Amino acid sequence: MPAIQKYSRRHPEPKKRRPSTVTVPDHAGPHVKLLFAEMRRLNITYDEVEERSGVLRATLKAWRHRTNPTLTSAEAALAVVGYEFVPIPTERALPPEVVAELRPIANRLGLEMPAAVRLAAEIAYRDHHNPSVPA
Repeated sequence: MPAIQKYSRRHPEPKKRRPSTVTVPDHAGPHVKLLFAEMRRLNITYDEVEERSGVLRATLKAWRHRTNPTLTSAEAALAVVGYEFVPIPTERALPPEVVAELRPIANRLGLEMPAAVRLAAEIAYRDHHNPSVPA
């Protein structure tokens, strides 16, 4: 069993990390709000996002009030906090035969059509990117 080490001047106690001071901007887009909310929840700093995504700290801060992120920058920054930027189709974008097949499933699950379309798109995306091993 390892000996319990007391902290000394030579071996100081590790510094405790301060709680995040990142705030969620009011007037930003939903993807930017998500990024800042997750940065706060995960206690991730602007510097960490910059280092891991390649998006400059000044650019991240500009998203709060002045500019909108490019798709590439948003994808890189969201990946740092564990999200993928995936487009979800609307009911209008789907072929009518797919909507007709999806309607009874939505009714059975008690979902409105927009929620059913999002669910079907999420399942299709997961299956496409994580194909299961055939039995």
